[in-house]
This record gives sequence, C-alpha cells and structure tokens, in this order.
Amino acid sequence: MLSLSRRFADLRIRYKMLISYSAVFVLSFSIGSGIIYFFVKEAIETNIESELTTTTQTILNMVRTSAGVSIKNHLRAVAEKNREIAQHFYQQAQAGYFSMEEAKSRTRDVMLSQTIGKTGYIYCIDSHGVILIHPENALVHVDLSDYSFIADQKIRKVGYLEYNWKNPGETHPRPKALYMTYFEPWDWIISVSSYRNEFRELVNVGDFRNSILSIVFGQTGYSYVLDLEGNLIVHPSLEGNYFEATDVKGRQFIREICERKSGKIIYSWAPPDELDAREKLVIFNYIPEYEWIVASSSYLEEFYAPLKTIGHLILATVVISFILVLPITLRISASITNPLQELMNRFASGARGDISVRMQRQSRDEVGALANYFNAFMERLEVYSESLKTEISDRKKAEAAIRKSEAKYRELVENANSIILRMTPQGTITFFNEFAQRFFGYTELEILGKPVVGTIIPEETPDGIQMMVRQSSQRGGQSYANMLRNGNRVWIAWTSRTTHDRSGEIKEYLCIGTDITEARKMENMMVQTEKMMSVGGLAAGMAHEINNPLGGMLQSLQNVIRRMSTGLPANEADAVACGTRLETIRCYLEKREIFRFLENIRVSGERASHIVENMLSFSRRSESRKTPVNLSELLDKAVELAAHDYDLKKKFDFRHIRVVRQYEPDMVPVPCAATEIEQVILNLLRNAAQAMGENGRQRQPPCITLSLRRESDSAVIEIADNGPGMDAQRLKRIFEPFFTTKEVGVGTGLGLSVSYFIITNNHNGSMSADASPGKGATFIIRLPLSDSSMGYPHPSGDSTATDPTEFIHVS
Repeated sequence: MLSLSRRFADLRIRYKMLISYSAVFVLSFSIGSGIIYFFVKEAIETNIESELTTTTQTILNMVRTSAGVSIKNHLRAVAEKNREIAQHFYQQAQAGYFSMEEAKSRTRDVMLSQTIGKTGYIYCIDSHGVILIHPENALVHVDLSDYSFIADQKIRKVGYLEYNWKNPGETHPRPKALYMTYFEPWDWIISVSSYRNEFRELVNVGDFRNSILSIVFGQTGYSYVLDLEGNLIVHPSLEGNYFEATDVKGRQFIREICERKSGKIIYSWAPPDELDAREKLVIFNYIPEYEWIVASSSYLEEFYAPLKTIGHLILATVVISFILVLPITLRISASITNPLQELMNRFASGARGDISVRMQRQSRDEVGALANYFNAFMERLEVYSESLKTEISDRKKAEAAIRKSEAKYRELVENANSIILRMTPQGTITFFNEFAQRFFGYTELEILGKPVVGTIIPEETPDGIQMMVRQSSQRGGQSYANMLRNGNRVWIAWTSRTTHDRSGEIKEYLCIGTDITEARKMENMMVQTEKMMSVGGLAAGMAHEINNPLGGMLQSLQNVIRRMSTGLPANEADAVACGTRLETIRCYLEKREIFRFLENIRVSGERASHIVENMLSFSRRSESRKTPVNLSELLDKAVELAAHDYDLKKKFDFRHIRVVRQYEPDMVPVPCAATEIEQVILNLLRNAAQAMGENGRQRQPPCITLSLRRESDSAVIEIADNGPGMDAQRLKRIFEPFFTTKEVGVGTGLGLSVSYFIITNNHNGSMSADASPGKGATFIIRLPLSDSSMGYPHPSGDSTATDPTEFIHVS
C-alpha cells in the first residue's frame, strides 16, 4: 500500500488528475450502482420469500382441508357401513332366524372387531346418553350425558364432531374426531371415532397430490410434503426416505428441515438429471396433527435472473462513461501542466548551478504570480550563495579543530584501564568504553540503549542505579555487587559526576568504576582467619578445663568396676563382712543393668575425651603421624561406623539410607592421618543422614553417593546426598565456627569448622561445598598425593604444598 502511494506521488500532475477524476467518477457511479443493485436484490429476495411463504401456507391449508375432508369421508363411510350391518342383523332377527338380542350381540361383536387407524374404535350410545357398546367394558351402561360432546350427539344423532377424550387409565385427554349415524330401530347412535394425531393413517394422499404438484415457481420450482422421518409423501420426481440425504457440501438438509419443522433453508442441490449443483431456497412449515412438513422450493438463479441483467447494464454504463471522461480530463489537465512544465525547466537550470535564470510572466493568474515569486527567489539566492560560501569555509576550519579534540578525548577514554560509562537519569546506557566492554563481556552494539539494572546491576539490588550515583565523601567510597554477562558477581567501587541542562535538571551521569573483587575476597579471608584463631584459643582453654574432671570421672569409674570384680580377696572379704556374697551383689547389679549403665558412662567419657582431643587439635597444628592410607578402605570403615549411629531425637537411621560407591580402581595410597580423615568423613555422613531424615517431604528414597578419584596431583573425595540442600546465604557460612542450622541442643556448629580445619591446616588440602535448595548437597575434599614431612616426593617432582583455599559454589 505504501509503495502504491509513493508511485502515485511521483506521477505527473496530468496523470494524477486523470487518475483522480476517473477514480472519483468510477467510485461514485459504482457506489450508486451498488446501492441500486443492493435494494433491487433485497426487494427480489423479499418478494421471493413472501411468495414462497404464502404459497407454502396455502398448500398447508390445502393439505389440512383435503386431509380433513378425506378423514371425514372415511369416518362417514365406516359409520354408514356399520349401520348397514346393524340393519342386516335386524332384518334377519325379524325374519326369525335368531332373536333380537342375538342380532344386537352379533352386531356388537362386528363393531368391536374393527379399529379405526391405530387406536380408533366404534362405540354406540342411546338417545339418553348411555353407552351401549364400547371397547372399554368399564364404560358400558354408563350415562355420559354430562359430557358436552355426548349431549351434542343426543341432539344431532348424525354428523361430524370433534372433541377431547380420556379413556380409563389415561392421564390426559387427547383431541379426537368422530362421525355418527343413527339406527332408529334399536335407538343406537353409531359413532366411529379416531384420535386426531392418527389422522395421517386415514388420509388419502391422492385426494390432494395433483393440487400440490400443479403449483410451480419460475421454471423448475415446486412444492412437496414429507414427514418427520424424512419420508417423501408428495414430490414431483422422488420417492422414499431422504432423511440422510446430503448436498454437495455434505450438509444433511432433510434432517435439518425435519428437526427445525418450520423456517427457511438454502442448500446446494443437483437433480438426478443434472451434473452441476445450484443454490436452492426452501420455505417450509409444519402440520402438527399429521406430523407432516409442507415445503416450497426453487433455485435462486431463476429468481435472480432479472438482477443479473441489471448488473450487466450497470457495468456497461460505467465502461462507456469512463471512456467519455478520459479526453475531458486530459484537456483540463493540459491547461495546468504546460505552464508548470516551463517553470520546472527554469528550476532545473537553477539546480544545475545557473542561478541567473529568470522566467517571463505571460499571464496574471496563479502561474503568473508563481513566475514572479520564482524570479524574486533566484535574486535572493544569488545573495545568499555568496554569503554561504564564506560561512562554509569558516565552519570547516572549526569542525576540523573539534574533530581533533574529540579524537584525543576518545583515545584517552577508550584506552583507560577503568570502567567508564554514561547513562541517563533513568539508567539507560549511552556510552561504554572498551575496557568496560571487555570487563563485563558486552559489545558496544549489545549494551548501548540497555538499562544498567538487569545488565550490569542485579535486578534484586534495592537501590537500583542509586548504588552507582550516590554521593560519597571519598573517591571510590561506594562499592556494591555488580553482575557480568555470564552471571558472575563482582565488586566495583564507583565514583560519579552529574551533568545538568540549562534548567537545572539532571541530563546524565558519568560513572567511573574500579574492580575491587580480589580485595573483597582477601578481606573475607582475613576475617575468616581471625575467626579461626579466636576459636582455636577458645577451644584450647575449654579442652584443658574439661580434661581434668573428665580424667577423674574415668579413673573413678575404673575403680568402681575393679571393686566389684571377682578374684580379688579384698572384695570377697568385704562382701562377707557385710553379710552377703560378691556373686550375689554382681547378680543384683546385672539384673538391674547397672553394669550396662557403667559401660555407657565409660563409652560417653571416652567420647568426651575424643572431643577434647579434637578441640586441642583445632587449637594447634596437629602432630598426628601421617602414613600412606588406602582411602577406599577408610571410606568403607567410616560408612560401617555411621551405620551404627541411630538417634530417636534426630529421626534418622543410617541403615535405611542407600550408599552408592564410585571408587576409581588402582587408587594409590594417600599420606594422611587416618583417624582425622575418618572423623571428617563420619561427620559429613552424619550431617547428610540427619538432613535427609529431617526432610519429611522428600519424594526420593534417601541416598548418599561416595566418589573417590584422582585429579592431577590430588585425591578427590566427594560426598553427595539427595536431601533438601541449602540456599546461598547458608552455604556461605557453613564453615564458620558455631554456625548451625539445627535446633538448639542438636548441633553446636563446630563439626564442619573442625573438619575444614583438619583438611586445610593439618593436611594442606581443600574443602568446598556445592548445594542448591531441593537438589541436595555435595562436599568435595582434595588431599595432596605427596607430603614433604613424610619424605614422599611430589609426583611431578615439585614438593611445594598446595595453598589451602576455600571454594563454595551455588547452583
């Protein structure tokens, strides 16, 4: 559409006028012709529907009248025939062949043996309204004079009558009709009755078939009658059931007519003697008492034939008028375009550089005035041309100086080893130097025009761009977490300067940033070291204070057990002196499980002693002797120890946890303190089991995976579980002393910090964690395969120990 508009704008005025006038004329004539065509079509359609509707109603009334007459004649014939039967038996009784009662009985039997339609019957009453003959025995000899139609029968005795009747056992009366005749010798009013909804069984279609088929519409239109089951009762050419008949589009139009019963429908139909289908209009109506549908139909093209002729006349008129408009339009447009063409030629000369060209005025109309304006314009253009040449020369010199200054400034900014950017007050980036592009991982096309929030500032930052532009008393005083393109977080110290417009509103921000991520890491490492040193001193003091009373408790327990042991004369003598025997005392203690309680005290005391030993190891560098250890056997031993760990309060049983082992074959022995590494592994297994035991909504069966492999010069142990995992905030603090996620009294917060100390400080290894909520946790331990204190050479020939570092990854 836009291309056609541009092409029209580029046409000459002559052709524009020709197209415009022609288009207006054709469009106006077409609209007027369309309106006429529409109204004529509406009038034809209205007349068609009105004619078909009137004809359908006429046929419906004809069918009703013909069917009524046919039914009335049928009932009358049956009634008169039964009167003849009664007359016959009456005459035989008078002749003495049998008694008069026998004659009445035989007549009664003949009448009751007949049915009218499906459920119609014959009955007789006398002049007093008493039922003499009826299929329902309950009504015989019953006076029904109170019914209006019985009273009417008593008066008329002969004729046709319609009424409503309900037989015994029926819930509602039904419309009924009868014809009655009178047999005077016996005072019988013989009545032949039938229900109106069964009349169609009594109708003789031949009485009105020719009348319906004689009605035609146009050339091939006709009327027809069918029932609700799609059976054609009257049709000029077809017979049988067409309920499932379809048109060329698959539409079941007969089914639709039977379901709707009245209205109109248009469908495509091809008669048996034609190949092409044509649109057909049908108006139909319903006769409920016969359950028939009367329809009138005709092809639409026969009705629209006059309309088609009108359309051809309108089209011919439009074409002839358009041919006459063309020369008139060309003549009018030439009187305007020729003077304009001369003016265009003068402008073309001026455009080529000849600004001295002028145009002679030949008339006083608009074109003559335009020639005067052209001459005045060219005179002024000569003056402005000289002035412009001088101004262009001066401006070129100024632009050269500005370009030189801009090149120096851009070179300085682009080569600076700092992050430099400019942004609007809304946070849209307008400049990003090359160092910033390399640092954050964006190209200039990718970052310009993008908001800083969501690209280099995390979306969850509460202050948004304020974290970069907030004023500070010292340079680089504002440092916040920023985000690289790959999602990694970095710390940037920002300084900013605000640029204002003439009205004092902020125009843009100039921000300069310095990467201080490594400095922040070093600061965190120093804080962690200070914490560990503080905890080490505290652990040493607590260990010495607990060790003394613990030693007294264990020594006293040992003496208690010795004083109750058999085989010592002193014990036997003291028991006899007390009037008992040592075996009796031991029997009592065993039955009361005192020895089991004492054994529990011993085990708990040794466990406390072991904890004190760990606290002392935590406070100073371990002097444990390192030996080459088979880590596969050590891991299996730790699993075996953990399998005996069950605590009702912790709500877990390690024996119900599936343990998957993934050990690298031919793993070389690793120099380490076996008991310390075993303590670390056991602590991690217990933590994993407890976490999965507390995860009440865990869908998968609890599982711990132990992996052992070699990576370069280190042995790597991974302990992974499918428990609840943890979020990033907790993961950052899990190795801090006294930090725990467990309830009060369940955890002390020293387990992971002591384990971290054993791996990093005592074995020059590393310990890290990887976890995310709902996806479990994985602890990774790396132990060097060589140790200089044992005299084992480094596999690569370098005996330098690996620096202990902490690495925590959040998924």
